Amino acid sequence: MTNNMKKKFYSFGVVLLTLVLFQSCMGTTYLNVRHAAQISLPADLDSVLVINKTKVEKGKGNQVFNALEGLMTGEPILGDKYGSKSAVKNMQKLVIESDRMDLIHNDIINLGLKDISGDTPIKSDIIDSICEEYGADGLIALELFDSDSYNSTNSAEVKTLWRVYYPDERKIIDEYIVHSGANNFSLSVLVPSGYRAISKAGAYGAELYFNRIVPNFTREARYYYTKGSHEIKAAKKSVKLGNWDQAIYYWEVETESQTNQKNEGKAAYNLALAYEIKEDFDKALEWIDVSEAAGNMKATSYKAILQNRKSEIALIQDQLKRE
Repeated sequence: MTNNMKKKFYSFGVVLLTLVLFQSCMGTTYLNVRHAAQISLPADLDSVLVINKTKVEKGKGNQVFNALEGLMTGEPILGDKYGSKSAVKNMQKLVIESDRMDLIHNDIINLGLKDISGDTPIKSDIIDSICEEYGADGLIALELFDSDSYNSTNSAEVKTLWRVYYPDERKIIDEYIVHSGANNFSLSVLVPSGYRAISKAGAYGAELYFNRIVPNFTREARYYYTKGSHEIKAAKKSVKLGNWDQAIYYWEVETESQTNQKNEGKAAYNLALAYEIKEDFDKALEWIDVSEAAGNMKATSYKAILQNRKSEIALIQDQLKRE
């Protein structure tokens, strides 16, 4: 082993040991954290239709082209058609489950061939007539679906183009290309693996796009100190029982005793987490400042997370407004 390799191996060992030591003195809890969307939809755009504009009509020669493409590349024949349906169905499901908008119609709406050629936007008069017919405020349209599947790894990569139409102002609120991938290791023989992988990748692409236009929840890990004083150890038991108020009591006792600055910093850090869980970000930031002042080096990075969450509150509330 060369000296350079030894140095790299040593560095990796130090990092791994640090992580192990860090985890051994910290407990873990998980939060469902809501983050703002990248796009703010108009408040009165709260009832939508989901349209698959990639649908290919029979007898136009496209099936022959797709079949030849599948034979040459090894990809599932008409796999894109199968995957696009999965993408649209998952988008409909996400809308139904959302507290931001309602789905007007569960079926996939078919457009004429002249309306679905390529990825050209749908004409405003067509959007108007569809929304008027169904009583919708707008459309979410899947306009392009292109997949590549790999039999050797049972995986697929998909590119989708989505648009949000807002007939009230006769404009496109958003248009965005999403790249998504998925693996499929199911042993089911009812649906070939290539189709399943494309279907899963398409559904995941719909989720990624929905998270772009509607505030979404993510599951995030948070860490808290479990070793130190008697109060910190007692609070650990309270947290395991889900009694955060009791844990707050113990941590506050520790910060008031001021017998050990290191333990004070740990307890204040934990209090910041408790108040994040309660979504009281002002109190959380107050306690993380105490932890930072006590010399807790981990407080700085956590403070940035809390500041970001607090800054998102007003935007999330605005994005969830409905009229």
